[in-house]
Amino acid sequence: MAKAKKPSIGASPGKSPAPAQRMRELEKEIRHHQELYYVKHRQILSDRQFDRLLEELAELEKQNPELAQKDSPTRLVGSDLDNKFDKFTHTIPVLSLANTYSTEEALAWAEKTCVETDSVLVEWKVDGATLVLYYESGKLVRAVTRGSGQVGDIVTTNALTIRSIPSVLTKPLNVVVRGEAYMRFDEFDSFNEQQGNIYANPRNLVSGSLKHKKSRETALRPIRWVAFEAFFEKSKSKSDSQQLTDLMDLGLPVFEDSISVPASKLAKTIESYKKKLGKLSFPVDGLVLKIDSLSRRLDLGHTSASPRWATALKFEPELGETTVEEIEVFTGRTGRVTPRARLAPVKLAGTTVTYATLHNADYIETLGVRVGSRVKVSKRGEIIPAVEEVIDQGSGPEFVFPKKCPSCKSKLERDEDAVDWLCPNPECDDKLMNTLAFYCQRKQMDIAGLGERNIEILYREGLIKHIPDLYTLGDHKTALEKKEGFGPKSVQIILDGVEESKKKEFKRVLPSLGLRELGHSVTEILIDHGLVSIDDIIEIASETDGVEKLQEIHGIGPNTAAAIVEQLTDKKILGMIKSLQTQGLQFVQKVEKSNLPQTFAGQTWCVTGSFVNFKPRDLAMEEVKKRGGKTVSSVSAKTTHLLAGEGAGSKLDQAKKFKTQILDEFEFLELIKNT
Repeated sequence: MAKAKKPSIGASPGKSPAPAQRMRELEKEIRHHQELYYVKHRQILSDRQFDRLLEELAELEKQNPELAQKDSPTRLVGSDLDNKFDKFTHTIPVLSLANTYSTEEALAWAEKTCVETDSVLVEWKVDGATLVLYYESGKLVRAVTRGSGQVGDIVTTNALTIRSIPSVLTKPLNVVVRGEAYMRFDEFDSFNEQQGNIYANPRNLVSGSLKHKKSRETALRPIRWVAFEAFFEKSKSKSDSQQLTDLMDLGLPVFEDSISVPASKLAKTIESYKKKLGKLSFPVDGLVLKIDSLSRRLDLGHTSASPRWATALKFEPELGETTVEEIEVFTGRTGRVTPRARLAPVKLAGTTVTYATLHNADYIETLGVRVGSRVKVSKRGEIIPAVEEVIDQGSGPEFVFPKKCPSCKSKLERDEDAVDWLCPNPECDDKLMNTLAFYCQRKQMDIAGLGERNIEILYREGLIKHIPDLYTLGDHKTALEKKEGFGPKSVQIILDGVEESKKKEFKRVLPSLGLRELGHSVTEILIDHGLVSIDDIIEIASETDGVEKLQEIHGIGPNTAAAIVEQLTDKKILGMIKSLQTQGLQFVQKVEKSNLPQTFAGQTWCVTGSFVNFKPRDLAMEEVKKRGGKTVSSVSAKTTHLLAGEGAGSKLDQAKKFKTQILDEFEFLELIKNT
């Protein structure tokens, strides 16, 4: 029997409710969290906490079958359906998997299900969003979300912006492919940082991006897709593993470390996968175990909600127990107010954890956490410590999320999704200090000696407030050297770092200002389009049709264009830029003049695959630029040439679709040798 759970939000403490009452409470709570997860792309319970609610309801239904509802959440999968999209009834079964957090239970499933000749296919369970692709005669005609498992939302236009999804297969076959859209950790971190760290995790960002109203915005997000199941109209393959090989031959991406092993070797294989966890570049939450034989799958069949021939082994994160000593809230540079728990130190994943995220006000309310609570803490994805569960709520007062900014006391406002609280004050101390820290960090202007601690000291002393103030620190050199914790040597390091930053290229300066949407990738797009100075960009932004003109640039979506115009017509921001120009910072990108004939003028090039003579491959695109050509990161109807190396992927398919001229490395070398 399932262990007793603490009452759900809103349930009365003390005596347990009658089975029927508890079942209705659980059904309501589970549906609420399904809507948050699948529709609103928010998650305020961990997977384990949500699964425990389902387990408790399933156990009560087993004990009281006469009280079970026909539409119980235990019988239906969650749904991501959105009334803003056209619907499509899936032609294949899109079922959820039964799951367990116990390796022993997973092995018991295999022992019960497998016969002596069976092999088990082991794959990563990617933590992303299911996306089903429908190909007819080798052409992608439809991309559909999982939806309810029977009906999904059509998101074909957005799916076509994902570079790993080919629009045309290498063979004209009819096939339906189920896969997962996801993001790598590094790409998510980079994108999220440019957006002001407003996304909680890669999964939420991916799910929201698939449902974005503007496909040009989806195209700016570093989404990947991987196939894990195929339904061919005609196939001679007898196993799932062979079908994955067939998908690779068609130009579709699969994880090459998926492996089919005899059931007798499953335990050893699971352990080998677990050892890889800390080294993965993408988010996973477990393994998928499937009978490899397709005929055996037909024999085993499925229940109303899940196949009998597969199960998911979810990874239980390493947990530590500790006490919440304080709940703090702080304001970031974008104004987002984020809570965190200060903890009694606890060892976790080889490190001592003293702080853990509490995400937002809803998360705190759902957990019921307060000062003095005994909690379980995990490191999600082996990176971010998070409070997962309250063991003992304690006797402390209920935590009330502040209505005013913890820094400047301005009245907080809810964001448009009613998820986060924001400080609207542009002169908020914490926002300004975090903006300065962002500007100085290594990925931006890389100013030595100006970490968060020193920035706060200088800010509190009134020596710096806005970015231009960094360039007048030399006027306070004598006073700085006398401050405790500084001294002549450390002050000189800071001043040298400030002076050195004046040499940074424009493509480094603009993203460091912390303006919305103007991160490194967008800056590169603007420069590659010929907007090589801040004056060029401001000139377009100031025009009455500035938003429309910016949207004409490949890679600039409507939200990005609107943000550029709004900010680069703002008097305060323009004043800051003018001040930095006066201080000697670079606001014109130096374009290397070439004496080579401009034989690529008027051409737009893209590159894909790997090369012998160009490592990295961007070196090939530098040769294009030297000869007057433009370069883009993805193929469109406006792309005139594609340089395709070994392992060329979906860009090659797009080029064929648009009848773009395609060259291999040898042809390209011959071309530039003659110019």
